[in-house]
Amino acid sequence: RRDYEGEVVTYVEEGQYKTLFVKPRDFPFDRTVTTAIVLGNGKSRLSSDIQLILNQNNKRVAEGYKTTYACNAAYRDTPADYYVVKNAIFFSEIPTNIYNKIFVQNDIWLAYRDCNLTPSIWYMDSGSTAAYLAAFDGAERVFLFGFDGSDDITNDNIYAKTLGYDNIQYDHQKHSYNLYEIAKVYNNVQFYRVRNEYSFDYPNDLTMLPNYSEISIRQAVLEGDF
Repeated sequence: RRDYEGEVVTYVEEGQYKTLFVKPRDFPFDRTVTTAIVLGNGKSRLSSDIQLILNQNNKRVAEGYKTTYACNAAYRDTPADYYVVKNAIFFSEIPTNIYNKIFVQNDIWLAYRDCNLTPSIWYMDSGSTAAYLAAFDGAERVFLFGFDGSDDITNDNIYAKTLGYDNIQYDHQKHSYNLYEIAKVYNNVQFYRVRNEYSFDYPNDLTMLPNYSEISIRQAVLEGDF
């Protein structure tokens, strides 16, 4: 993040190629938070113990606080520092006063330039992108809540059958591969996937990485000082 000065976006307007240099958002130089929370939208996120952790974090100040990243429709009901939005349909209901907290890929950014451009990458799912942003912003430990995966039959999502989620198909294998690539590149960052009874297994290539761990909620409380 400290070295990122922005990037060029290329687009077509009135039949002509154009380029635009996009500067990054302001990033506080006194930022001391080194632990991040990333919220997927799996059913496990609604469990009472995870909600207690999140609510307690929202009440913390200064060094005890963990920067929070959330995905897509989480802006409806979940306090977070930043949101990753991967579908422009959500902007029909997103309040304009939180655009400065939202990260989007380059094609969406061209239509909503008060939002933040996701740095250097655009193709990943929202959960993996949020994990990437946490590492990119300098987190040393990233706790993944609501990353449930699938048995390839069930696609549980807490916003199912609402705007942006009707008839959507998930490629959980691709999502886990994206997460694998992030953890592999950011090998100095420790990633913790927090599991409960709603969590399915992830592929071995991800779980075998030395900087990736699957832990219980109790272990998360101890590891993350929640």
